[in-house]
Amino acid sequence: MPDNDARYRSLFDTTPDLVVIMDDRGIVVAANNALHRILGYKPEEIVGTPLNRLMPERYRNQHSAGFKRYLSTGKRNVDWTSIHLPGLTRDGCEVPLAISFGEFEENGRRFFTGILRDVSAEKTAFDRLEFLARVGPELAASSLDYKATLETVARLAVPFLADWSAIDVINADGNLERLAVAHSDPAKVALAEEIALRYPDDPNATYGVPQVIRTGRPEFVPDIPDEFLERAAKDKEHLELARSLGLRSYLIAPLAAQGRVYGALTLVQAESGRRFTEADLPIMEELGRRAALAVHTAGLYKDALEANQMLEEQATELEQQTDEAQALTEELEQQTEELLRSAEHLTRKTEEAAAANVAKSEFLASMSHELRTPLNAIAGYVELLEMGLRGPITDEQRSDLERIRLSQHHLLALINDVLNFAKVDAGRIEYDLTPVQLDLVLKDCEAMVLPQIHRKRISYTYEECGLPVWVAADRDKVQQILLNLLSNAIKFTHEGGSLSASCDQAETTGRVHVTDTGIGIQPDKLEAVFEPFVQINRSLNQPGQGAGLGLAISRSLARGMGGDILVKSEPGVGSTFTLILPMPNMTEPDAEVSTSPAP
Repeated sequence: MPDNDARYRSLFDTTPDLVVIMDDRGIVVAANNALHRILGYKPEEIVGTPLNRLMPERYRNQHSAGFKRYLSTGKRNVDWTSIHLPGLTRDGCEVPLAISFGEFEENGRRFFTGILRDVSAEKTAFDRLEFLARVGPELAASSLDYKATLETVARLAVPFLADWSAIDVINADGNLERLAVAHSDPAKVALAEEIALRYPDDPNATYGVPQVIRTGRPEFVPDIPDEFLERAAKDKEHLELARSLGLRSYLIAPLAAQGRVYGALTLVQAESGRRFTEADLPIMEELGRRAALAVHTAGLYKDALEANQMLEEQATELEQQTDEAQALTEELEQQTEELLRSAEHLTRKTEEAAAANVAKSEFLASMSHELRTPLNAIAGYVELLEMGLRGPITDEQRSDLERIRLSQHHLLALINDVLNFAKVDAGRIEYDLTPVQLDLVLKDCEAMVLPQIHRKRISYTYEECGLPVWVAADRDKVQQILLNLLSNAIKFTHEGGSLSASCDQAETTGRVHVTDTGIGIQPDKLEAVFEPFVQINRSLNQPGQGAGLGLAISRSLARGMGGDILVKSEPGVGSTFTLILPMPNMTEPDAEVSTSPAP
Protein backbone atom coordinates (compact mmCIF):
# COMPACT_ATOMS: atom_id res chain seq x y z
CA MET A 1 0.00 0.00 0.00
CA PRO A 2 1.26 3.55 -0.76
CA ASP A 3 0.91 4.60 2.92
CA ASN A 4 2.86 1.58 4.04
CA ASP A 5 5.51 2.20 1.38
CA ALA A 6 5.98 5.77 2.66
CA ARG A 7 6.22 4.56 6.25
CA TYR A 8 8.80 1.90 5.41
CA ARG A 9 10.76 4.38 3.26
CA SER A 10 10.94 6.80 6.22
CA LEU A 11 12.18 4.05 8.53
CA PHE A 12 14.64 2.86 5.86
CA ASP A 13 16.14 6.32 5.38
CA THR A 14 16.38 7.38 9.04
CA THR A 15 17.67 4.24 10.77
CA PRO A 16 21.26 4.78 12.08
CA ASP A 17 22.37 1.33 10.88
CA LEU A 18 23.39 0.65 7.30
CA VAL A 19 20.59 -1.16 5.42
CA VAL A 20 21.23 -2.71 1.99
CA ILE A 21 18.91 -4.80 -0.21
CA MET A 22 20.34 -7.14 -2.85
CA ASP A 23 18.67 -9.40 -5.37
CA ASP A 24 19.30 -13.08 -5.98
CA ARG A 25 22.30 -12.20 -8.15
CA GLY A 26 24.06 -10.49 -5.24
CA ILE A 27 23.51 -7.04 -6.80
CA VAL A 28 22.61 -4.10 -4.51
CA VAL A 29 19.22 -2.68 -5.43
CA ALA A 30 18.84 -0.24 -2.52
CA ALA A 31 20.91 1.30 0.33
CA ASN A 32 20.07 3.93 2.94
CA ASN A 33 21.92 7.13 3.80
CA ALA A 34 23.88 5.48 6.65
CA LEU A 35 26.08 3.98 3.91
CA HIS A 36 27.83 7.31 3.45
CA ARG A 37 28.40 7.83 7.20
CA ILE A 38 29.75 4.34 7.86
CA LEU A 39 31.62 3.40 4.65
CA GLY A 40 31.92 6.70 2.82
CA TYR A 41 29.83 5.80 -0.26
CA LYS A 42 26.73 7.54 -1.49
CA PRO A 43 23.85 5.08 -2.08
CA GLU A 44 23.78 5.77 -5.81
CA GLU A 45 27.45 4.71 -6.07
CA ILE A 46 26.68 1.21 -4.77
CA VAL A 47 23.25 0.50 -6.22
CA GLY A 48 23.71 -1.78 -9.25
CA THR A 49 27.07 -3.18 -8.08
CA PRO A 50 27.83 -6.48 -6.26
CA LEU A 51 27.42 -6.38 -2.49
CA ASN A 52 30.84 -7.96 -1.99
CA ARG A 53 32.33 -4.70 -3.23
CA LEU A 54 31.82 -3.50 0.37
CA MET A 55 33.93 -6.37 1.74
CA PRO A 56 37.73 -6.69 2.01
CA GLU A 57 39.19 -8.66 -0.91
CA ARG A 58 39.99 -11.69 1.25
CA TYR A 59 36.30 -12.32 2.03
CA ARG A 60 34.73 -11.85 -1.41
CA ASN A 61 35.19 -15.34 -2.90
CA GLN A 62 34.03 -16.98 0.32
CA HIS A 63 30.91 -14.78 0.32
CA SER A 64 30.07 -15.49 -3.32
CA ALA A 65 30.46 -19.27 -2.89
CA GLY A 66 28.33 -19.34 0.23
CA PHE A 67 25.59 -17.24 -1.38
CA LYS A 68 25.38 -19.51 -4.42
CA ARG A 69 25.26 -22.59 -2.21
CA TYR A 70 22.36 -21.13 -0.24
CA LEU A 71 20.41 -20.29 -3.39
CA SER A 72 20.79 -23.84 -4.69
CA THR A 73 20.46 -25.83 -1.45
CA GLY A 74 18.82 -23.48 1.07
CA LYS A 75 21.51 -24.37 3.61
CA ARG A 76 23.44 -21.75 5.58
CA ASN A 77 26.96 -22.23 6.97
CA VAL A 78 26.45 -19.46 9.56
CA ASP A 79 23.67 -17.91 11.56
CA TRP A 80 22.48 -14.96 9.48
CA THR A 81 21.42 -13.05 12.61
CA SER A 82 24.92 -12.85 14.15
CA ILE A 83 27.59 -12.33 11.51
CA HIS A 84 30.68 -10.21 12.29
CA LEU A 85 32.57 -9.10 9.20
CA PRO A 86 34.74 -6.07 8.41
CA GLY A 87 33.39 -3.60 5.88
CA LEU A 88 35.63 -1.76 3.39
CA THR A 89 35.41 2.02 3.34
CA ARG A 90 35.74 4.15 0.25
CA ASP A 91 39.35 5.03 1.17
CA GLY A 92 40.31 1.39 1.76
CA CYS A 93 40.02 1.18 5.56
CA GLU A 94 38.27 -1.62 7.40
CA VAL A 95 35.33 -1.05 9.77
CA PRO A 96 34.09 -3.90 12.03
CA LEU A 97 30.41 -4.61 11.34
CA ALA A 98 27.74 -6.74 13.03
CA ILE A 99 25.48 -8.06 10.22
CA SER A 100 22.09 -9.69 10.21
CA PHE A 101 20.28 -10.82 7.01
CA GLY A 102 16.59 -11.31 6.17
CA GLU A 103 14.86 -12.63 3.04
CA PHE A 104 11.63 -11.72 1.22
CA GLU A 105 9.93 -12.25 -2.16
CA GLU A 106 8.42 -9.65 -4.44
CA ASN A 107 6.89 -10.27 -7.85
CA GLY A 108 8.23 -13.78 -7.85
CA ARG A 109 11.84 -12.76 -7.14
CA ARG A 110 13.92 -13.31 -4.04
CA PHE A 111 15.51 -10.37 -2.28
CA PHE A 112 17.80 -10.20 0.75
CA THR A 113 17.95 -7.40 3.36
CA GLY A 114 21.18 -6.80 5.29
CA ILE A 115 21.37 -4.62 8.41
CA LEU A 116 25.01 -3.66 9.07
CA ARG A 117 25.82 -2.01 12.42
CA ASP A 118 29.15 -0.26 13.04
CA VAL A 119 30.67 -1.90 16.15
CA SER A 120 33.99 -0.02 16.00
CA ALA A 121 33.52 1.48 19.46
CA GLU A 122 32.66 -1.88 21.05
CA LYS A 123 35.55 -3.64 19.32
CA THR A 124 37.95 -0.85 20.24
CA ALA A 125 36.91 -0.98 23.91
CA PHE A 126 37.21 -4.76 23.92
CA ASP A 127 40.69 -4.59 22.32
CA ARG A 128 41.78 -1.98 24.86
CA LEU A 129 40.61 -4.06 27.82
CA GLU A 130 42.12 -7.21 26.35
CA PHE A 131 45.41 -5.37 25.92
CA LEU A 132 45.36 -4.13 29.53
CA ALA A 133 44.72 -7.70 30.65
CA ARG A 134 47.67 -8.94 28.59
CA VAL A 135 50.18 -6.33 29.72
CA GLY A 136 49.03 -6.33 33.36
CA PRO A 137 51.17 -9.33 34.37
CA GLU A 138 54.14 -7.90 32.45
CA LEU A 139 53.93 -4.61 34.34
CA ALA A 140 53.28 -6.27 37.69
CA ALA A 141 56.38 -8.44 37.30
CA SER A 142 58.62 -5.45 36.54
CA SER A 143 61.56 -5.03 38.89
CA LEU A 144 64.85 -3.35 38.11
CA ASP A 145 64.59 -4.04 34.37
CA TYR A 146 61.63 -1.74 33.77
CA LYS A 147 63.07 -0.68 30.39
CA ALA A 148 62.61 -4.19 29.00
CA THR A 149 59.07 -4.19 30.40
CA LEU A 150 58.21 -0.90 28.67
CA GLU A 151 59.71 -2.16 25.41
CA THR A 152 57.39 -5.17 25.67
CA VAL A 153 54.40 -2.85 26.22
CA ALA A 154 55.31 -0.86 23.10
CA ARG A 155 55.61 -4.03 21.05
CA LEU A 156 52.31 -5.50 22.30
CA ALA A 157 50.45 -2.24 21.57
CA VAL A 158 50.79 -2.93 17.82
CA PRO A 159 48.31 -3.60 16.28
CA PHE A 160 45.90 -3.92 19.25
CA LEU A 161 45.90 -0.22 20.08
CA ALA A 162 47.57 1.52 17.16
CA ASP A 163 49.71 1.12 14.05
CA TRP A 164 52.65 2.81 15.76
CA SER A 165 53.73 2.96 19.38
CA ALA A 166 56.67 4.63 21.10
CA ILE A 167 57.78 5.11 24.71
CA ASP A 168 59.97 7.98 25.96
CA VAL A 169 61.25 8.31 29.54
CA ILE A 170 63.24 10.83 31.53
CA ASN A 171 66.62 9.29 32.28
CA ALA A 172 68.83 9.78 35.34
CA ASP A 173 70.41 12.89 33.73
CA GLY A 174 67.01 14.52 33.31
CA ASN A 175 67.06 14.15 29.52
CA LEU A 176 64.44 12.57 27.28
CA GLU A 177 65.33 9.04 26.16
CA ARG A 178 63.35 7.00 23.61
CA LEU A 179 63.16 3.41 24.84
CA ALA A 180 61.20 1.82 22.04
CA VAL A 181 59.46 2.30 18.68
CA ALA A 182 57.14 -0.43 17.40
CA HIS A 183 55.42 -1.09 14.04
CA SER A 184 54.48 -4.23 12.15
CA ASP A 185 56.93 -3.29 9.36
CA PRO A 186 60.60 -3.34 10.53
CA ALA A 187 61.58 -1.09 7.62
CA LYS A 188 59.23 1.63 8.86
CA VAL A 189 60.66 1.26 12.37
CA ALA A 190 64.14 1.87 10.97
CA LEU A 191 62.84 4.92 9.08
CA ALA A 192 61.18 6.34 12.21
CA GLU A 193 64.38 5.86 14.24
CA GLU A 194 66.38 7.62 11.52
CA ILE A 195 63.93 10.55 11.54
CA ALA A 196 64.14 10.80 15.35
CA LEU A 197 67.93 10.77 15.18
CA ARG A 198 68.14 13.44 12.48
CA TYR A 199 65.33 15.61 13.82
CA PRO A 200 65.17 15.25 17.63
CA ASP A 201 62.24 16.78 19.56
CA ASP A 202 62.61 20.32 20.79
CA PRO A 203 62.48 20.00 24.64
CA ASN A 204 60.72 23.40 24.79
CA ALA A 205 58.06 22.50 22.20
CA THR A 206 54.49 23.41 23.13
CA TYR A 207 53.13 20.19 21.64
CA GLY A 208 54.02 16.51 21.49
CA VAL A 209 55.99 14.46 24.00
CA PRO A 210 57.88 17.41 25.64
CA GLN A 211 54.60 19.22 26.34
CA VAL A 212 52.89 16.10 27.76
CA ILE A 213 55.83 15.39 30.09
CA ARG A 214 56.04 19.02 31.15
CA THR A 215 52.31 19.38 31.94
CA GLY A 216 51.39 15.80 32.87
CA ARG A 217 48.28 16.05 30.63
CA PRO A 218 47.52 13.85 27.59
CA GLU A 219 47.53 15.20 24.03
CA PHE A 220 44.94 13.96 21.56
CA VAL A 221 44.69 14.77 17.81
CA PRO A 222 41.88 12.79 16.10
CA ASP A 223 42.87 13.88 12.58
CA ILE A 224 46.36 14.97 11.53
CA PRO A 225 46.04 17.53 8.71
CA ASP A 226 48.92 18.21 6.37
CA GLU A 227 49.20 21.71 7.85
CA PHE A 228 50.12 20.12 11.17
CA LEU A 229 53.01 18.23 9.54
CA GLU A 230 54.14 21.42 7.78
CA ARG A 231 54.30 23.33 11.10
CA ALA A 232 56.21 20.54 12.86
CA ALA A 233 58.69 19.86 10.01
CA LYS A 234 62.13 21.44 10.34
CA ASP A 235 62.84 21.39 6.59
CA LYS A 236 61.40 20.11 3.30
CA GLU A 237 63.06 16.71 3.58
CA HIS A 238 61.72 16.29 7.11
CA LEU A 239 58.21 17.07 5.81
CA GLU A 240 58.45 14.48 3.01
CA LEU A 241 59.70 11.80 5.42
CA ALA A 242 56.81 12.54 7.82
CA ARG A 243 54.29 12.38 4.99
CA SER A 244 55.67 9.01 3.88
CA LEU A 245 54.60 7.48 7.22
CA GLY A 246 50.92 8.14 6.41
CA LEU A 247 50.05 9.37 9.90
CA ARG A 248 46.30 9.89 10.51
CA SER A 249 45.68 10.30 14.25
CA TYR A 250 47.73 10.26 17.44
CA LEU A 251 47.37 10.15 21.22
CA ILE A 252 50.12 10.79 23.79
CA ALA A 253 49.48 9.69 27.39
CA PRO A 254 51.79 10.67 30.28
CA LEU A 255 53.53 7.97 32.29
CA ALA A 256 52.47 9.50 35.60
CA ALA A 257 52.22 7.97 39.07
CA GLN A 258 52.61 9.12 42.68
CA GLY A 259 52.53 12.77 41.62
CA ARG A 260 55.46 12.40 39.21
CA VAL A 261 55.73 12.18 35.41
CA TYR A 262 58.26 9.56 34.30
CA GLY A 263 57.76 9.77 30.53
CA ALA A 264 55.15 9.43 27.78
CA LEU A 265 53.44 6.73 25.69
CA THR A 266 52.79 7.73 22.06
CA LEU A 267 50.24 5.83 19.94
CA VAL A 268 49.68 6.66 16.25
CA GLN A 269 47.13 5.44 13.72
CA ALA A 270 48.28 5.30 10.10
CA GLU A 271 47.68 2.78 7.32
CA SER A 272 44.82 1.00 9.14
CA GLY A 273 42.66 4.10 8.75
CA ARG A 274 41.62 3.95 12.40
CA ARG A 275 41.32 7.14 14.38
CA PHE A 276 41.41 7.85 18.07
CA THR A 277 38.35 9.27 19.80
CA GLU A 278 37.63 10.84 23.17
CA ALA A 279 36.59 7.39 24.41
CA ASP A 280 40.19 6.18 24.02
CA LEU A 281 41.61 8.72 26.48
CA PRO A 282 40.66 7.03 29.80
CA ILE A 283 42.05 3.64 28.77
CA MET A 284 45.27 5.12 27.38
CA GLU A 285 45.76 7.19 30.54
CA GLU A 286 45.23 4.06 32.62
CA LEU A 287 47.85 2.26 30.53
CA GLY A 288 50.23 5.19 31.08
CA ARG A 289 49.52 5.09 34.81
CA ARG A 290 50.26 1.36 35.00
CA ALA A 291 53.47 1.77 33.02
CA ALA A 292 54.51 4.65 35.32
CA LEU A 293 53.84 2.47 38.35
CA ALA A 294 56.22 -0.10 36.88
CA VAL A 295 58.90 2.62 36.62
CA HIS A 296 58.08 3.85 40.13
CA THR A 297 58.20 0.33 41.56
CA ALA A 298 61.51 -0.32 39.84
CA GLY A 299 62.89 2.86 41.40
CA LEU A 300 61.68 1.79 44.84
CA TYR A 301 63.15 -1.67 44.29
CA LYS A 302 66.48 -0.17 43.30
CA ASP A 303 66.42 2.19 46.29
CA ALA A 304 65.60 -0.75 48.55
CA LEU A 305 68.56 -2.76 47.21
CA GLU A 306 70.89 0.20 47.67
CA ALA A 307 69.49 0.84 51.15
CA ASN A 308 69.94 -2.82 52.03
CA GLN A 309 73.55 -2.73 50.86
CA MET A 310 74.13 0.42 52.86
CA LEU A 311 72.56 -1.19 55.92
CA GLU A 312 74.85 -4.19 55.58
CA GLU A 313 77.86 -1.89 55.42
CA GLN A 314 76.60 0.05 58.41
CA ALA A 315 76.02 -3.19 60.30
CA THR A 316 79.65 -4.10 59.74
CA GLU A 317 80.72 -0.69 61.02
CA LEU A 318 78.42 -1.01 64.02
CA GLU A 319 79.95 -4.35 64.91
CA GLN A 320 83.37 -2.73 64.82
CA GLN A 321 82.15 0.13 66.99
CA THR A 322 80.46 -2.12 69.55
CA ASP A 323 83.62 -2.58 71.59
CA GLU A 324 84.24 1.15 71.64
CA ALA A 325 80.63 1.77 72.68
CA GLN A 326 80.93 -0.69 75.52
CA ALA A 327 84.10 1.04 76.66
CA LEU A 328 82.27 4.35 76.66
CA THR A 329 79.28 3.01 78.57
CA GLU A 330 80.95 3.17 81.97
CA GLU A 331 82.20 6.68 81.29
CA LEU A 332 78.69 7.78 80.24
CA GLU A 333 77.23 6.24 83.39
CA GLN A 334 79.66 8.23 85.48
CA GLN A 335 78.79 11.41 83.57
CA THR A 336 75.09 10.63 84.04
CA GLU A 337 75.52 10.42 87.78
CA GLU A 338 77.35 13.74 87.76
CA LEU A 339 74.59 15.30 85.66
CA LEU A 340 71.97 14.01 88.08
CA ARG A 341 73.85 15.55 90.97
CA SER A 342 74.15 18.81 89.02
CA ALA A 343 70.42 18.71 88.25
CA GLU A 344 69.59 18.27 91.91
CA HIS A 345 71.86 21.17 92.77
CA LEU A 346 70.25 23.33 90.06
CA THR A 347 66.79 22.43 91.34
CA ARG A 348 67.76 23.54 94.83
CA LYS A 349 69.19 26.80 93.46
CA THR A 350 66.02 27.39 91.43
CA GLU A 351 63.88 26.88 94.52
CA GLU A 352 66.13 29.23 96.45
CA ALA A 353 65.87 31.85 93.68
CA ALA A 354 62.07 31.55 93.67
CA ALA A 355 62.04 31.97 97.42
CA ALA A 356 64.35 34.96 97.12
CA ASN A 357 62.04 36.51 94.52
CA VAL A 358 59.09 36.10 96.86
CA ALA A 359 61.14 37.63 99.64
CA LYS A 360 62.08 40.52 97.34
CA SER A 361 58.43 41.21 96.54
CA GLU A 362 57.51 41.09 100.21
CA PHE A 363 60.46 43.36 101.04
CA LEU A 364 59.44 45.91 98.39
CA ALA A 365 55.84 45.90 99.61
CA SER A 366 57.02 46.44 103.17
CA MET A 367 59.50 49.10 102.09
CA SER A 368 56.71 50.95 100.26
CA HIS A 369 54.95 51.51 103.54
CA GLU A 370 57.96 51.82 105.82
CA LEU A 371 59.82 54.36 103.67
CA ARG A 372 56.91 56.41 102.42
CA THR A 373 55.56 57.00 105.93
CA PRO A 374 58.65 58.81 107.31
CA LEU A 375 59.18 60.61 104.01
CA ASN A 376 55.65 61.94 104.11
CA ALA A 377 56.22 62.94 107.73
CA ILE A 378 59.38 64.84 106.69
CA ALA A 379 57.36 66.70 104.03
CA GLY A 380 54.68 67.55 106.62
CA TYR A 381 57.10 68.89 109.21
CA VAL A 382 58.91 70.96 106.56
CA GLU A 383 55.60 72.55 105.65
CA LEU A 384 54.79 73.23 109.35
CA LEU A 385 58.17 74.89 109.87
CA GLU A 386 57.74 77.03 106.73
CA MET A 387 54.33 78.16 107.96
CA GLY A 388 55.99 79.41 111.20
CA LEU A 389 53.93 77.25 113.52
CA ARG A 390 57.06 76.45 115.55
CA GLY A 391 58.18 80.06 115.56
CA PRO A 392 59.69 82.44 113.06
CA ILE A 393 62.43 81.18 110.69
CA THR A 394 65.20 83.02 108.96
CA ASP A 395 65.84 83.12 105.18
CA GLU A 396 68.78 80.78 105.65
CA GLN A 397 66.55 78.31 107.48
CA ARG A 398 63.87 78.60 104.75
CA SER A 399 66.54 77.81 102.15
CA ASP A 400 67.60 74.74 104.13
CA LEU A 401 63.97 73.61 104.37
CA GLU A 402 63.66 73.90 100.58
CA ARG A 403 66.69 71.65 100.15
CA ILE A 404 65.14 69.15 102.59
CA ARG A 405 61.90 69.20 100.58
CA LEU A 406 63.74 68.65 97.27
CA SER A 407 65.68 65.76 98.75
CA GLN A 408 62.46 64.26 100.14
CA HIS A 409 60.79 64.54 96.70
CA HIS A 410 63.80 62.99 95.00
CA LEU A 411 64.00 60.09 97.46
CA LEU A 412 60.26 59.46 97.16
CA ALA A 413 60.59 59.41 93.34
CA LEU A 414 63.42 56.87 93.58
CA ILE A 415 61.32 54.61 95.80
CA ASN A 416 58.36 54.89 93.43
CA ASP A 417 60.60 54.00 90.47
CA VAL A 418 61.89 50.89 92.20
CA LEU A 419 58.37 49.80 93.14
CA ASN A 420 57.01 50.46 89.63
CA PHE A 421 59.85 48.48 88.07
CA ALA A 422 59.18 45.59 90.45
CA LYS A 423 55.54 45.53 89.33
CA VAL A 424 56.47 45.65 85.63
CA ASP A 425 59.14 43.01 86.10
CA ALA A 426 56.62 40.72 87.81
CA GLY A 427 53.99 41.27 85.10
CA ARG A 428 51.49 42.72 87.59
CA ILE A 429 50.63 45.85 85.59
CA GLU A 430 47.04 46.04 84.32
CA TYR A 431 46.13 48.16 81.28
CA ASP A 432 42.84 49.91 80.63
CA LEU A 433 43.04 50.34 76.83
CA THR A 434 40.76 53.06 75.49
CA PRO A 435 41.01 55.61 72.66
CA VAL A 436 43.43 58.34 73.80
CA GLN A 437 44.04 61.67 72.04
CA LEU A 438 47.79 62.36 72.13
CA ASP A 439 47.42 66.17 71.90
CA LEU A 440 45.50 66.30 75.18
CA VAL A 441 48.00 64.11 77.03
CA LEU A 442 50.93 66.20 75.77
CA LYS A 443 49.32 69.43 76.94
CA ASP A 444 48.70 67.97 80.39
CA CYS A 445 52.33 66.89 80.58
CA GLU A 446 53.51 70.29 79.40
CA ALA A 447 51.80 71.96 82.36
CA MET A 448 53.56 69.57 84.75
CA VAL A 449 57.11 70.05 83.41
CA LEU A 450 57.04 73.80 82.66
CA PRO A 451 58.42 74.69 86.15
CA GLN A 452 61.45 72.44 85.52
CA ILE A 453 61.91 73.94 82.03
CA HIS A 454 61.81 77.50 83.37
CA ARG A 455 64.13 76.62 86.22
CA LYS A 456 66.83 75.41 83.76
CA ARG A 457 66.14 78.29 81.33
CA ILE A 458 65.45 75.84 78.47
CA SER A 459 63.42 76.94 75.46
CA TYR A 460 60.45 74.65 74.87
CA THR A 461 58.51 74.21 71.62
CA TYR A 462 55.34 72.18 71.23
CA GLU A 463 54.12 71.38 67.71
CA GLU A 464 50.46 70.48 67.71
CA CYS A 465 49.41 67.34 65.86
CA GLY A 466 47.13 69.11 63.40
CA LEU A 467 44.30 66.64 63.01
CA PRO A 468 43.75 64.75 66.27
CA VAL A 469 45.90 61.65 66.60
CA TRP A 470 44.22 58.81 68.47
CA VAL A 471 45.83 55.70 69.91
CA ALA A 472 44.54 52.63 71.75
CA ALA A 473 46.26 52.91 75.14
CA ASP A 474 45.99 53.38 78.90
CA ARG A 475 45.91 57.17 79.34
CA ASP A 476 47.64 57.13 82.73
CA LYS A 477 50.43 54.93 81.37
CA VAL A 478 50.87 57.20 78.32
CA GLN A 479 51.13 60.23 80.59
CA GLN A 480 53.64 58.43 82.82
CA ILE A 481 55.81 57.59 79.77
CA LEU A 482 55.68 61.12 78.31
CA LEU A 483 56.48 62.74 81.68
CA ASN A 484 59.46 60.39 81.96
CA LEU A 485 60.71 61.26 78.45
CA LEU A 486 60.25 65.02 79.01
CA SER A 487 61.89 64.89 82.45
CA ASN A 488 64.86 62.96 81.04
CA ALA A 489 65.26 65.50 78.24
CA ILE A 490 65.21 68.37 80.74
CA LYS A 491 67.62 66.56 83.04
CA PHE A 492 70.29 65.99 80.35
CA THR A 493 69.92 69.33 78.54
CA HIS A 494 72.22 72.16 79.63
CA GLU A 495 70.88 75.58 80.57
CA GLY A 496 70.11 77.61 77.47
CA GLY A 497 69.38 74.48 75.42
CA SER A 498 66.15 73.66 73.67
CA LEU A 499 63.46 71.00 73.93
CA SER A 500 60.59 70.19 71.55
CA ALA A 501 57.65 67.81 71.50
CA SER A 502 55.45 66.84 68.55
CA CYS A 503 53.10 64.11 67.44
CA ASP A 504 52.08 62.58 64.11
CA GLN A 505 50.63 59.36 62.75
CA ALA A 506 51.78 56.62 60.39
CA GLU A 507 49.48 54.10 58.67
CA THR A 508 48.50 52.19 61.81
CA THR A 509 50.30 53.97 64.65
CA GLY A 510 50.38 57.27 66.47
CA ARG A 511 53.78 58.72 67.46
CA VAL A 512 55.13 61.27 69.94
CA HIS A 513 58.65 62.69 69.40
CA VAL A 514 60.63 64.32 72.24
CA THR A 515 63.78 66.05 70.95
CA ASP A 516 66.46 67.76 73.05
CA THR A 517 69.83 69.41 72.51
CA GLY A 518 71.35 67.56 75.44
CA ILE A 519 74.53 65.55 75.87
CA GLY A 520 73.45 62.78 73.46
CA ILE A 521 74.18 59.07 73.67
CA GLN A 522 77.05 57.03 72.25
CA PRO A 523 75.94 54.65 69.41
CA ASP A 524 76.95 51.57 71.39
CA LYS A 525 74.80 52.72 74.33
CA LEU A 526 71.51 53.34 72.44
CA GLU A 527 69.93 50.07 73.59
CA ALA A 528 71.67 49.99 76.95
CA VAL A 529 69.76 53.09 78.13
CA PHE A 530 66.61 50.95 78.23
CA GLU A 531 68.18 48.44 80.60
CA PRO A 532 67.32 48.81 84.33
CA PHE A 533 69.76 50.69 86.59
CA VAL A 534 71.74 52.06 83.62
CA GLN A 535 72.80 55.69 83.68
CA ILE A 536 74.75 57.47 80.96
CA ASN A 537 77.58 59.61 82.33
CA ARG A 538 76.69 58.83 85.97
CA SER A 539 78.98 60.72 88.35
CA LEU A 540 79.12 61.47 92.07
CA ASN A 541 78.63 65.16 91.53
CA GLN A 542 75.19 64.58 89.97
CA PRO A 543 73.22 62.96 92.77
CA GLY A 544 69.84 63.91 91.32
CA GLN A 545 69.96 61.70 88.27
CA GLY A 546 67.79 58.89 89.68
CA ALA A 547 68.08 55.12 89.79
CA GLY A 548 68.18 54.57 86.02
CA LEU A 549 64.78 52.88 85.88
CA GLY A 550 62.66 55.46 84.04
CA LEU A 551 63.40 54.36 80.46
CA ALA A 552 63.24 50.67 81.37
CA ILE A 553 59.80 51.18 82.91
CA SER A 554 58.63 53.38 80.02
CA ARG A 555 59.60 50.91 77.27
CA SER A 556 58.00 48.01 79.21
CA LEU A 557 54.77 50.02 79.57
CA ALA A 558 54.81 50.94 75.85
CA ARG A 559 55.32 47.34 74.78
CA GLY A 560 52.64 46.22 77.21
CA MET A 561 50.21 48.40 75.20
CA GLY A 562 51.39 46.98 71.86
CA GLY A 563 53.81 49.80 71.10
CA ASP A 564 57.49 50.65 71.63
CA ILE A 565 60.01 53.42 72.31
CA LEU A 566 62.81 54.14 69.84
CA VAL A 567 65.78 56.50 70.11
CA LYS A 568 68.06 58.38 67.76
CA SER A 569 70.99 60.31 69.16
CA GLU A 570 74.28 62.00 68.35
CA PRO A 571 76.78 62.67 71.15
CA GLY A 572 77.09 66.39 71.88
CA VAL A 573 74.14 67.25 69.60
CA GLY A 574 71.10 65.74 71.28
CA SER A 575 68.58 62.93 71.21
CA THR A 576 65.09 62.14 69.94
CA PHE A 577 62.95 59.60 71.77
CA THR A 578 59.83 58.40 69.91
CA LEU A 579 56.86 56.76 71.59
CA ILE A 580 54.90 54.54 69.15
CA LEU A 581 51.40 53.26 69.99
CA PRO A 582 48.80 51.42 67.86
CA MET A 583 45.82 53.34 66.54
CA PRO A 584 42.37 52.11 67.64
CA ASN A 585 40.23 49.96 65.32
CA MET A 586 37.66 52.51 64.26
CA THR A 587 35.31 49.81 62.91
CA GLU A 588 34.61 48.43 66.40
CA PRO A 589 31.72 50.02 68.38
CA ASP A 590 33.90 50.49 71.48
CA ALA A 591 36.47 52.43 69.45
CA GLU A 592 34.25 55.46 68.73
CA VAL A 593 36.15 58.66 69.53
CA SER A 594 35.62 62.39 69.25
CA THR A 595 37.31 64.14 66.33
CA SER A 596 37.07 67.65 67.80
CA PRO A 597 40.41 69.52 68.04
CA ALA A 598 42.26 69.65 71.32
CA PRO A 599 41.25 72.57 73.54
